[in-house]
Amino acid sequence: MKQKIDRKAVYDKYKGHCAYCGEEIKYKNMQVDHIRSKHSYKFGRRDQIPEYDVDDIRNLNPSCRMCNYYKHSFSLEGFRKEIMFMQKRFLKIFIVRLAIKYGMIVVKEWNGLFYFERIQKLKRTK
Repeated sequence: MKQKIDRKAVYDKYKGHCAYCGEEIKYKNMQVDHIRSKHSYKFGRRDQIPEYDVDDIRNLNPSCRMCNYYKHSFSLEGFRKEIMFMQKRFLKIFIVRLAIKYGMIVVKEWNGLFYFERIQKLKRTK
């Protein structure tokens, strides 16, 4: 029997923030992301599929619309690689380079950690 997703529990998991970018999101705008995609549960290697159900809270993260859209069915590592490659991609665009030159855009390096990972790291250091 399919488990019903407890949206409130997912939302509360990171106190109303997107698990990936850390943006505060309103409950009504939150999207539920499957950390390990439904597709990989269905077609992935059996030895890599967790013991718990695809809709278990341990496989769910609160997400803003942009992050959920961009993550799509990527694994966490696949999503991380895409985000890290993004900077190289947009620096090839002339108008972006011009905006940087005029100080309209500031480009920063990303440390490679999603919001939920930064939160977990802070909890471990306390």
